[in-house]
Amino acid sequence: MKNRLALKIGLVAIVSCLLCIGTSTSVLAKRFAELSKEQQRILQPYANKWDLLAPEKQQLLQAGADKWLSMTPEERNKAKERLLEWQGLSPEQRQKIRNRFERFRKLSPEQKQRLLAARRQFLKLPPETRQRLRERWQNLDEEQKQKIRERLKQNNSQQWQKIRERWQNATPEQRQHFLDRSGQGGRSGQGSGNTGGRN
Repeated sequence: MKNRLALKIGLVAIVSCLLCIGTSTSVLAKRFAELSKEQQRILQPYANKWDLLAPEKQQLLQAGADKWLSMTPEERNKAKERLLEWQGLSPEQRQKIRNRFERFRKLSPEQKQRLLAARRQFLKLPPETRQRLRERWQNLDEEQKQKIRERLKQNNSQQWQKIRERWQNATPEQRQHFLDRSGQGGRSGQGSGNTGGRN
């Protein structure tokens, strides 16, 4: 008798757990008809298979639709161009990009900032200079590329240390002068005069 009662309690507990899991998954899921009209219009290619998609995939698609709806016409045109470029890539090229994105995602915030700053500097170069640099890089073998990466990492660390030291030793006027020159100064018109003897 006790065994039967324990078995019934166990079965009730298992069924309850399964119902909870099913409920939490279905809470994430939304029927296609429950989406807004705008979301339905954008996600129309998925309408017939919507119920077969994992709830996480549905959420990603909904977020993508929301992002699209919030874009300006210019942003949408850029996104369409990027999509066409992406579709024109080979599977190997796509995988390389995914790998680079994953490596970038794993960087520390400081490393990401440095990398983005370097990219901005690169984009300021004339197109022919950028192309020459790309070609030179592509002609290097992996060992050469790795040596350059290590040297840059070491130089970056030393360079940042020097910049930190100079900043810490600078007077407020020198700091403002630096900020004005770099376009980040908060006070306009200041900093172009006395730099306290340093440039």
